[in-house]
Amino acid sequence: MKKLLKFLVAAVLVALIIPNTNSAAAQYPDTVRIGLNSGNNAVSSVSVSAANGIEIGYLNNNAFILLLDQKDSQPLVIRKDGHFVRTAQGQVIEYSPTEGVPYEGTIIGNWHIKIGNNTQDFMTAQSLVEVLMKSGIKAYVAYEKGWQVWTGFYPDKKTAEAQIANLKTTLNTDNFSVTPESFNRLVIYDSSFNVLMVYGGADGYMQVWPKQENNPNIISANGRRYRGYLEIRRYSDSDLTVINILDLEKYLYGVVPYEIEADAPLEAIKAQAVAARTYAYRNIGSSIYQKWGFDMVDTVSSQVYKGFDGERASTNKAVDETKGKKMIYNGKLAQVFYFASSGGMTANVKEVWGGEIEYLLSVPDPYESETSYNYIWEKALSAEEIKKILFISNVEIGNILSVSAEEYSPSGRVTKLRITGTLGSITYYNADTRTIFSLSSQKYTIQSSGNIVVKAVDGSLKTLALDGRKVVSASGTGTLSAGNNSISVVGSGNKVRSLSMSSDKYVFNGKGWGHGVGMSQEGAKGFARNGYNYEQILKHYYTGITVE
Repeated sequence: MKKLLKFLVAAVLVALIIPNTNSAAAQYPDTVRIGLNSGNNAVSSVSVSAANGIEIGYLNNNAFILLLDQKDSQPLVIRKDGHFVRTAQGQVIEYSPTEGVPYEGTIIGNWHIKIGNNTQDFMTAQSLVEVLMKSGIKAYVAYEKGWQVWTGFYPDKKTAEAQIANLKTTLNTDNFSVTPESFNRLVIYDSSFNVLMVYGGADGYMQVWPKQENNPNIISANGRRYRGYLEIRRYSDSDLTVINILDLEKYLYGVVPYEIEADAPLEAIKAQAVAARTYAYRNIGSSIYQKWGFDMVDTVSSQVYKGFDGERASTNKAVDETKGKKMIYNGKLAQVFYFASSGGMTANVKEVWGGEIEYLLSVPDPYESETSYNYIWEKALSAEEIKKILFISNVEIGNILSVSAEEYSPSGRVTKLRITGTLGSITYYNADTRTIFSLSSQKYTIQSSGNIVVKAVDGSLKTLALDGRKVVSASGTGTLSAGNNSISVVGSGNKVRSLSMSSDKYVFNGKGWGHGVGMSQEGAKGFARNGYNYEQILKHYYTGITVE
């Protein structure tokens, strides 16, 4: 959520209308489910390991059923049962069977041959595998509604059926059957790409646990370490959804240092920890990710989370010292937003996303300074660049003639932005006045060729066109015209800025970084440096809340 250039407006609007069913008296969950990979960033395989081994199984009536016990630190690879080519260089590359095999190498498919009947347990199946391997048959253990022994990874049914005749000759039996493709199946390989087991997936979602001998009890997924354990799901013909399930307080260990700096004042970190905890509580059971089986993702779409490797001593301390603390308004969990810096005044939620939330009001930010993160910023766009940005957004108004901020909120944020071209105009409101040009904040003025922003006697900001206006200079009175004049203007802090009448640039001069609603992280640091504790900080930014 921190330092976000493009806030996910749609997600925010959804959040604003979702009723908060959690009350202060509710029993809050101890665990949280974080989606590490899903949807567009799902993966075809995941490498898992732990220092003293892992256990792989599934849940049955909330009881963990052990399938595979890995007793050392060697990584195992869990891959979807699909169509791959293993090249001579050892690369495993997925391909679509409808498009043909694009690479040379060993073809791996998702059709198999079952040998014999189901066995009693893993050990029995493994013993039979060892016997078959001595006969030259590459067999492996499978669990699909019971323990079985399979051979082959065939690209289609026809190829699998053709191999049965050879097996009959070798083993002098006809107890074989083709196992058709399944889009839920997973394959577990060792580090040498030997098949350890195939899991059918019908009995429950695969879980991977670090063995209790691990201290700390940490598991690695694709090179990053996490507390808790993993759940690996494969939905119909999809890649793998990887979920980290862990204690909520331990989840915050991996969140807080990436939402506020670890070297920030402790009371500011505590405020961030309470805000992050409140956000997490509100989003457990979220309908947004329910179909994937988790509560939040590990990116700015929820809260940035980097697991055990992201933890820092100072932020862990802040989490521990605020354990269980959350923000409550009228007996319910508060809706939490935070951002990097406000530019001196936070925003009312209404001027950003619309709607009314009693505790998300505009408040002064007295302890931010010009040295705060991106407190002052500038972005220049040419008329042609603006035209292209609009075109990408399916807006065609011709060549750009003017860009003007027509309305400002009481906190100094642009709430109405009009862009005029040779073929028409378009107006943006509230948060869109920032996101359309990927601006750092909604708090800005615009200087352009022939235009300047001035403050009127009533304090309002006005955009004036300078073309054709009379000016008094050292050389006397003259008339400004586009193409042959430049002027110098004095702005805030007696800063002199040159304005070229012939320029096609639109310069956005702004303050703050982020959407501006809720807690300013830079402001929170300033409050902490001036002796305020975390509860006082939170109560300043979230009007009328309690910390419980």
